[in-house]
Amino acid sequence: MLSIPRLSLAAAEALIAGARKEARRIRVPMCIAVTDESGNLIAFERMDGAKVLSVQLSQDKAFTAAISRRPTH
Repeated sequence: MLSIPRLSLAAAEALIAGARKEARRIRVPMCIAVTDESGNLIAFERMDGAKVLSVQLSQDKAFTAAISRRPTH
């Protein structure tokens, strides 16, 4: 049987908290999406003032990073 470790909701929320902290530090409100290894959304946050267009773009970027196994920076 193949066992794949999964990112928990708590871990995804911790990643969002870290991204939120950095977004506040650089004073850029962001949409933050975290997906599992298959690109399925686990958690999402849209900060006050983040662009509406960024909602879907952030999820698409997270999906692409997950399926291509590449960082998003």
